[in-house]
Amino acid sequence: MSNRRIVSYEKLDQAIRKIIKKRYPDGFDGQTFNLRLPTSKEVYRMIKIEADEVQYMVKLGPAIEGVDYVVD
Repeated sequence: MSNRRIVSYEKLDQAIRKIIKKRYPDGFDGQTFNLRLPTSKEVYRMIKIEADEVQYMVKLGPAIEGVDYVVD
């Protein structure tokens, strides 16, 4: 897959948000990973999702140990 995007959850299209909510109805416990972006010193909590031939790496927020992330 050649089309990849890194985007924050807040900036996602509603259709992609619905896919995420369907795939992770109980939150992301155990499904996230940490990533430090080359342009930032901050480490982000991320999930991967594929939709419409695009692989999204979705930023959920800064990585905070002991915090689970739930889709609103």
